[in-house]
Amino acid sequence: MRNMSQRTAVIMLVGVIVAGIASVAWAAWKVTGDATGTARAAEVTALRATATPKSSLYPGGRSDIVVRVRNPNEFAVEVQSFASDTDVTVDAAHAAAGCQAGNVTVVPTNNLGHRVEPRGEHTFTVQDAVHMAAAAPQACQGATFQITLALAGVSLPD
Repeated sequence: MRNMSQRTAVIMLVGVIVAGIASVAWAAWKVTGDATGTARAAEVTALRATATPKSSLYPGGRSDIVVRVRNPNEFAVEVQSFASDTDVTVDAAHAAAGCQAGNVTVVPTNNLGHRVEPRGEHTFTVQDAVHMAAAAPQACQGATFQITLALAGVSLPD
């Protein structure tokens, strides 16, 4: 048998090592997988708001209103506006005397930009937002007008 030179032995040893590594790499399996999950969107509940004039109304007069908004949702909301379809009612006694709710109007307002925290409450004032008609009859003296606002807004990120 012939003696191997050192050089040949080193080359063979490196070859055996490379072959061993290659066979291990070749034997490794490719593994993939997938998963499924579910997420549930929150249900939106309407904001609740009350509006109270800051001063008494008189024929042709205007008043600021104090708006108190309650947000029952799990996320913050920015109140942006209230619409012209605001509902105004007059107390029964004055309505029976001839004062109609239409004698009081609410001016639609945009760009309010008031943040209401999740499950929170926020109060703000809107300038000159309620108006009594100049032709309001005497029957409206002392009347109480209930104002329900139709608010519009957007949800805010945390």
